[in-house]
Amino acid sequence: MDLSNVNDTQLRVRIAQEEDRTYLLRLLYLTSVFGDESEALPESHIPDVQRYVGDWSPLVDGGVLAFSNFEVPAGGAWLRYFTGDEKGAAYMGPQSPDADPHDESLWATEFDPESIPELCIAVERRYAGQGLGKILLDNVVELARQQDAPAVALWVDSENPRARKLYEAAGFSDIDIPNAAPGAMIKYF
Repeated sequence: MDLSNVNDTQLRVRIAQEEDRTYLLRLLYLTSVFGDESEALPESHIPDVQRYVGDWSPLVDGGVLAFSNFEVPAGGAWLRYFTGDEKGAAYMGPQSPDADPHDESLWATEFDPESIPELCIAVERRYAGQGLGKILLDNVVELARQQDAPAVALWVDSENPRARKLYEAAGFSDIDIPNAAPGAMIKYF
């Protein structure tokens, strides 16, 4: 994609609000296809819609969005605290709905898994390569810190080395979650 004529590269970040939910759906879609809109959606996308966007609360979970100086949405990052039965891919506690959530032997950290938000992040292709991913990541991590979370978690696919590099540079490290697929990363505060 030739982006040599892009003229809306001045970006601003703001807190995500309830009326941004539709755009979060777009960003979730981008996370599902790793930004490649020609890719088929995985089966996991359907349950993830409710898990990561439908149950998201701007007041409890929070997030940040970026817009260009032409008011074009450029990307976003949002948090999810999983306190119900449905858990995210980087939930730091029991992966089975039948497991006792208070069984600390099933926790990946010393902290209550429900106190550690999982973050989701995506950047529109038009704005990729301009450092926006780092800006969004820094902002959403700071939001989690302001919420007094002990850490923030995420899940990254092994076939997404560019994202993994960004997360490692921001201080995230791999963590094993009992009975979960690999790919979880965590940053402690």
